[in-house]
Amino acid sequence: MPHHTKDLSRLMPLLRHATTHLGVEQTPTGKALGLTNARMMALAAVGAAEPCSMSDLAQRLSLPAPLATRVADELVTRELVERLGDPSDRRRVVLRLTEQGHAAFETVHGEAEQLVSAVLERMAEAETEALLVGLQAFLRVLHDRAPDVAPPALPAHDHGFSTERNP
Repeated sequence: MPHHTKDLSRLMPLLRHATTHLGVEQTPTGKALGLTNARMMALAAVGAAEPCSMSDLAQRLSLPAPLATRVADELVTRELVERLGDPSDRRRVVLRLTEQGHAAFETVHGEAEQLVSAVLERMAEAETEALLVGLQAFLRVLHDRAPDVAPPALPAHDHGFSTERNP
C-alpha cells in the first residue's frame, strides 16, 4: 500500500477538524456577519481586483458565473460589497468592498490569527516547526504542476508567503 493511502485516511479527518475549529465561522466577527470561508475567499478576491467584474470574480474563485453572482449577492446583502456601474462600459457591473467589507476582512483575519496563536502557544517549538515544514511541503506540491498530472482546480490567488522551507 502506498504511504499516501494510509496517510490520507489519517490526514483528511485532521484537516476537517482543524478547519472546523479555526475557520472564519469561529471568529466573533465571522459569526456576527454570517461569514464562511467561501465568503471570505470572495471578499479577498474582490479586494485584490478592485474594481472586480463578475467574470473576474468567477475566474478567481473557479466558479461558474451564476454561482459567483449568488456569492456576490450574499456579500451585497451583508453590505460588505457594493455593485457599481463601470464608467468605461455601462453594460458592465463591477464590485468593490465597502468600508464595512474592508473592516470585516481585516478584523476576521486578526481574529483568526489570534485563534491560531492561542493554539501555537500551547505547542512545543519542535511541533510548530514540524507543522510549518509539513504545510510548506504540502502547499509546494499542491501548486507544482507535474507534467503528467492534470493541475488541481485552484482559484487564482496570491499567497503572501513562501512555500519554500526557510533556511
